[in-house]
Amino acid sequence: MALLLQESWIHLISIIMISVYDIEVDNTAIRNNLKRLQSQVFKLLPMQEEGKECGKPLETIILELLGMQGLFSDLDYLIALICKLKGLIELDLEKDFMLYRRTIFECCGLIDKVSNYFN
Repeated sequence: MALLLQESWIHLISIIMISVYDIEVDNTAIRNNLKRLQSQVFKLLPMQEEGKECGKPLETIILELLGMQGLFSDLDYLIALICKLKGLIELDLEKDFMLYRRTIFECCGLIDKVSNYFN
């Protein structure tokens, strides 16, 4: 009986869902979305190195994160992430490419921290 209760509890924890606008959102779906966004953030680095336009993809990432922040307003690292990404828009890349590069890696780390909220 105790083993059955323990298995039920583990199952319950693994399917905890967050209700957003009366839609059940699974934690795994949120983590997968964050992983996708992390990949998009990381792709900004080679795009910039190759001289490709990064403004629109960066703005799209920020827009998605702002939407997420509106849904999950208690995520501390999400604010820092949005601020860093918005700061990249203002950065003079001719002078500060290494800062751009470092900030991209910091943002990827912050996305990991946000994702940990949904474990």
